[in-house]
Amino acid sequence: MDTERFEALVFGNGTGGKLLAWHLARSGKRTAVVERRWIGGSCPNVACLPSKNEIWSANVAHLVRHAAEFGTRTGPVSIDMAVVRQRKRSMVEGEIAVHMQHFQTSGAELILGVGRFVGPRTLEVKLNDGGTRLLAADQVFINVGTHAALPAVPGLADTQPLTHIEALELDRVPRHLIVLGGGYVGLELGQAYRRFGSRITVIERGPALMGREDPDVADEVRRILAEEGIEFLLAAEVLRAHGRSGDAVSVVVRTASGEQTLEGSDILAAAGRIPNTTGIGLEEAGIELDERGLHPHERAVGNDRAAGLGRRRVRRQPTVHACLGRRLPHHSGQSGGGRAQHARSHDPVLYVHRSTARARGIERTRGRAAGYPRPCRTAADERGAAHPHDG
Repeated sequence: MDTERFEALVFGNGTGGKLLAWHLARSGKRTAVVERRWIGGSCPNVACLPSKNEIWSANVAHLVRHAAEFGTRTGPVSIDMAVVRQRKRSMVEGEIAVHMQHFQTSGAELILGVGRFVGPRTLEVKLNDGGTRLLAADQVFINVGTHAALPAVPGLADTQPLTHIEALELDRVPRHLIVLGGGYVGLELGQAYRRFGSRITVIERGPALMGREDPDVADEVRRILAEEGIEFLLAAEVLRAHGRSGDAVSVVVRTASGEQTLEGSDILAAAGRIPNTTGIGLEEAGIELDERGLHPHERAVGNDRAAGLGRRRVRRQPTVHACLGRRLPHHSGQSGGGRAQHARSHDPVLYVHRSTARARGIERTRGRAAGYPRPCRTAADERGAAHPHDG
């Protein structure tokens, strides 16, 4: 097999990889991007934008149910998840078209297939439409991203739990969604499906939600969601699971008060992320990983550079915003850390934002033409910083 030579090769086309590839190609370098499945990465396909799209649909349902509080009378409210899903899919199709245009106009070649290192700066790609290509470059940038972790709970894999990907493709409202993990993904989707009409129970192994957030922020988020009827089990260990998501499931949980069994219709696994570094031949490329599958320092390794091995998602803590009406706690600015202040109003929508070191809120957001809320403005925005997305 002949080796095709490039000046730059990007393995994975998430946010960092695709922007880098377009820039290098426009700068005159022969550049190729190898992508297994998602054109544009997870953000426009199965993560940031699709989740906000469905969260916005859930917020509309919530507002309609509470319209009488604002002086508007409505009749019975029902949810058509097939329409919600199609609205999200239409947005994704538009995003893919935009990304394809950028690849075409920049000159970067998009190669769809499964890649694996077979030597330093050399990738073998099994093409999705058949055949194999052998690619080599002076510089190789690794941008492979992460996937949802599945906790090692007896019987859990057999229940075929949902991840965020499957949850965003549902054409039905789960009767009772059991969420494993009290982090950002679980809380975002938990609130959305609660507003669509599901009963939601969040099981968190730690003593608090969002364990790496400030305690006052985590407490306020819990209070907001509890007001909407979401149930929580904290400091809880999942012992075993039975059944099948979409039909009937049961989860045995142990807390300080003893064991209990939860009966539900679906399980959502939202207990963290795992880098997509297994089985891609990094050892052949001379790249070492730590026990979590991350590069120890995420620094340049020879001419192979790690542009998203997962370290960033572990090291840089996301920030939760409550938009559309309620501010999360903020310090008063007094010395010694003044008491958190609360500006209460109505209908907060929770979603993850990654630009600030601390949670903030605004009184409202504007809907975008694509149908998802505009991110809250932050101090970083005022400095002209970009909004990084989490896949």
